[in-house]
Amino acid sequence: MKKLIGISSILMLFISASAFSADAEHCVSLDDRWGEKCGSSDSLQIKAKNRCSERVYVKICLERKNGKWSCGSDSTLDPGETNGGFFTCHSTGNYKWAACTGGYSECGFKNP
Repeated sequence: MKKLIGISSILMLFISASAFSADAEHCVSLDDRWGEKCGSSDSLQIKAKNRCSERVYVKICLERKNGKWSCGSDSTLDPGETNGGFFTCHSTGNYKWAACTGGYSECGFKNP
């Protein structure tokens, strides 16, 4: 019986961690700013603010006008913090992002 309770407890930890992982994008906010980098009006910078109750991993990829993607990540964004931002020059304005608590492997976010 003790073994069953222990296994159940561990299983619940994994389930609750992955549930928060999926919800981390709902408590991270993004702020985009055009024309503040590279001396170019078509540069795009995106800052991420962690409004979650625990540290999150954030990854953002921004598309350049040449079709290539510029990706960056922040693995130590603590609650209440805003990162320095991810940016690219000559942006299309398209971007992809993910936020989770367990790092890259948990987010499952691959470069475009």
